[in-house]
Amino acid sequence: MSKKHIICFILLIFPTILFAQSSNVDAVLADAVQRIESYFGGNNSPVPNQNTPSNQNTPSNQNTPSSQNTPPVQVTRGGAQPRWVDDAYAAYARDRYIAAVGSAATSDEAQRKALAALAAIFGQSVRSDFSAVTMYTEAVNRGIVTVSENTRIRDEITTAAFMDTLVGAEIGNIWDNGRGAVFAIAYIIKENAISIYSDLIILNNRNIELLTTMSDAEKNTLNGYARYKLAAFISGINAAYSNVISLSGGSAASLNIRSADSFNLEASNIIKNITVTVTVNNDSSNRVQDAFAGVLAAEGLRTRGNNPLYTLEVRLDMNEVTFPNNRNIFCRFTVSANMVENATGAVLFPFNISDRAGHSSYANAEAAALTLMERTIAGRYPGALREYLASLLPRD
Repeated sequence: MSKKHIICFILLIFPTILFAQSSNVDAVLADAVQRIESYFGGNNSPVPNQNTPSNQNTPSNQNTPSSQNTPPVQVTRGGAQPRWVDDAYAAYARDRYIAAVGSAATSDEAQRKALAALAAIFGQSVRSDFSAVTMYTEAVNRGIVTVSENTRIRDEITTAAFMDTLVGAEIGNIWDNGRGAVFAIAYIIKENAISIYSDLIILNNRNIELLTTMSDAEKNTLNGYARYKLAAFISGINAAYSNVISLSGGSAASLNIRSADSFNLEASNIIKNITVTVTVNNDSSNRVQDAFAGVLAAEGLRTRGNNPLYTLEVRLDMNEVTFPNNRNIFCRFTVSANMVENATGAVLFPFNISDRAGHSSYANAEAAALTLMERTIAGRYPGALREYLASLLPRD
C-alpha cells in the first residue's frame, strides 16, 4: 500500500481513533502537522485526503501557478487593463481555483483587500470577544494549542483563526493603472484548501480534547469555565474551516466537528454553579459590595451560596483631603479587590482603583466618592475580570 493510500485511510477512520489510545491520536496529529509543514516548506501540493477532488485541470492563463510551485508575484504598471481586474477567473480557472480581486491606492492595501475579499467568499468574518481572542493567542504562544514550531505556520494559523485571511492563500498578479489605483488578485487552489483545512481541523479537534479532558473537580472552577470557552472558540474556527472545505468541493463530514454552542452551553452551566462571595470592610451602606456583586452576577457567577470556591476580598479606604486655595473638601478613596481561592488562600486576581471627589462638605464629598466608586467599578471591573478569565489556561 502506498504512503498516499495509508494517509487517506488514516483520515478516513479519524473519528474512530480520536477517542482511542493517546499514542494513536498523537500519530494522527503528527501526520497532520507533517503535511502542513510540508506545504509551508515549499511543497505546495499537500497529500490529498479522501475529500480531494479529482479534477486536475490547470488554468488557461500562462501566469497561473502550477500545483507544485508558486511563482513570484508579477507587478506591472500601465498598459491595457488585464482581464482579471474585472473577472478573477479570467486568470484562475473556476474549476480548480477560488480567486478574488482587491483594489486600493497602494499595493499593500490592494493585496490586503484581495485577501479579505477571498476570505469573504467563505463567509469568514468571525469576530470574538476579548477573552476568547486573548485565550487563543496565549494558548498558541504557550504551545497549548498545537500549530507547529514553524514560525510562518504559527503566524498564518493564528491570523486565519481570527478570520482575517486564509491559510494557503496567495497573491497572484498586481497591476498599477498609473492613475492612482492598484489592483491585486488573491487565489487559493481548491485541492490545497481541502487538504490544509482538513489537517487544521484534526489539530483543533485534538486541542479541544486536551482542553476539555479533566476531572469534575477541575471542571467546576473558573479554570474549567475558561477551558470550555476556549474550546468553544476553537470549535467556531473549525466551523469556518469546514466551510472552506465545502466551498472548495470537499466534505468535512468525517472530521467529527462539534458545535461551539455545545461548549458554550457547558461553560454557562459551569459558571452558574460557581459561587464567589464578596466581603468589604468599612462599607456601611453596602454600595461597594453591591457594585462588585452586580458585575459578578452579570458574568453569570453566583454571589450567594454555601461552600463558595472563591471570595472577593475588598478593602476600602476613604480619607479627607484639603488643598490650599480650594474651597472644596475632598474625599480620597482606594479600593483593593483580591479574588481569593478559598481552598488555598491564593490571590488569583488583584484589582485596584483610586481617585477623589470633592464638595463643599466632607459628607457630600464622601457621597460623591461612593458614586464615583460605583461608576468606576461598573466601568472597569468587567473588562478586568474577563481578561483574568482569559488567562486561565491549562498549565503546561
